[in-house]
Amino acid sequence: MSQFRYSDDEYAINRILKLNQDISKTISKNHELFEQRNKADSNIESTKELLIKLGKKKDIKKLSIEVDNKKDNRRLNHRPIIQDWESLLAEANIRDPKQIVLEDIMSDIEINQSFNEYNKIEAQFSDKTGIFNKTDLSFLVIATALQVLKTLLFPYVSKKFGYGDSFNPDDRLAHNDKSIEAEHREANNNFRDKFQKRYKSGYWINMLYQTPPYDITAGSKDLGINMGGKAHRMYTLGHDPVLGWLFGTANILTDCITFNSFANHRVSRVDPLTSKKKMRITAEQVPLTMMFKECYDMCLANKLNLPAAIFAQALHYKSDIFTKMGLPVPLLSSFNENFASKLYDEHYDALCLARDMKIIGASFVISKVIDIIITLTHGLFYTDEVSKDLYEVRTRKILLISNSIASSSTVINTLITKDFCKLDIGSLLNTIGNLFTDIRFIFRIKEEFIESEISNSLQKELDEIDYLFECF
Repeated sequence: MSQFRYSDDEYAINRILKLNQDISKTISKNHELFEQRNKADSNIESTKELLIKLGKKKDIKKLSIEVDNKKDNRRLNHRPIIQDWESLLAEANIRDPKQIVLEDIMSDIEINQSFNEYNKIEAQFSDKTGIFNKTDLSFLVIATALQVLKTLLFPYVSKKFGYGDSFNPDDRLAHNDKSIEAEHREANNNFRDKFQKRYKSGYWINMLYQTPPYDITAGSKDLGINMGGKAHRMYTLGHDPVLGWLFGTANILTDCITFNSFANHRVSRVDPLTSKKKMRITAEQVPLTMMFKECYDMCLANKLNLPAAIFAQALHYKSDIFTKMGLPVPLLSSFNENFASKLYDEHYDALCLARDMKIIGASFVISKVIDIIITLTHGLFYTDEVSKDLYEVRTRKILLISNSIASSSTVINTLITKDFCKLDIGSLLNTIGNLFTDIRFIFRIKEEFIESEISNSLQKELDEIDYLFECF
């Protein structure tokens, strides 16, 4: 049982290494080859002694110096033929079909020596990329001070822009305000007049003027569905500022209503008994797949059906968003209805979220700008003592540490005061982004550095082997 795990490619490499090891051992134990080598060495020495006796000592010394000077640049005239990888692997599979692990190739001492060598290279990387000198430490202090100061000032600055505040319903218009209805009617008229001149009348005109199906609440109690009375907008996906573009438009096209539970019911606009106008949610459930199939059919039936439905949805958003109830926080009601309901009851709506997202975005940008300033300024102090990649690792470590300290400070401040509005989410987002990008960059540079050091070490050994081979 090996202490390491291997991929298929690594097993293949192990097979080739084992094959080469076996061949090398066979050569080293070949007695005939050993005798030939010793005989050749003896002949060389005898020839040198004879030449010295003949007065050629200076010529021999001169030739030896020339050989030594050329050893780094010499190339073999007769190199061995190198087999392709597939042939070697096939030969290795025939020679030893079982799975080869490192323990089959190396002894415990050799494995430990390899790990020691790896640890030395890691220590070398840490030494070259560590933040130990005065310049790096100064930048770390400055970057940390700027990021922490920014997170401490965030609650006071953001509060001046209303961060986390709910809206005052008294500052909003009623949902049936005359000005909203007049603006709504005028927009519908303009859309109708613009296209009615070129296209025939059709159901698309009805979609503009009739009540959207997700605004109908009658019949919901009979189905055991709580639509929250005036707060019904939170329980229908047609009112969701994000999902509504899909489900609200589909509801308008098919006269269905989709709840935040994704249950879907047909809507009736006429009483089947009296044939009088009576809008009501029926017990007829419509699978979402069927609703979207009906949407497709409606789009094919008249090229204006889809544009009219999208326009009606957009206009409904516009008429609802500035009213006393507003529009709910997007997506939340489908995943956490209780929390969404709490926010909606406290008059925290989509506009409040949009305002807070702008503040969070501004905070993120400021944190990123500080990072950019530190990166550019630290780059001015670069010297040739290390490569640019290793120096950039030091820069990114400075950013990681400073951002982590700043993020920790805002989290601790929030926990102590129990005031969520003091949490600098922009700073946290910047830190998380750095954790993903910078750590990945550092690991990539570290891997390249280790591979480079190992390659250099192997190249030295290969050069030495080539030299010995040429000498023979």
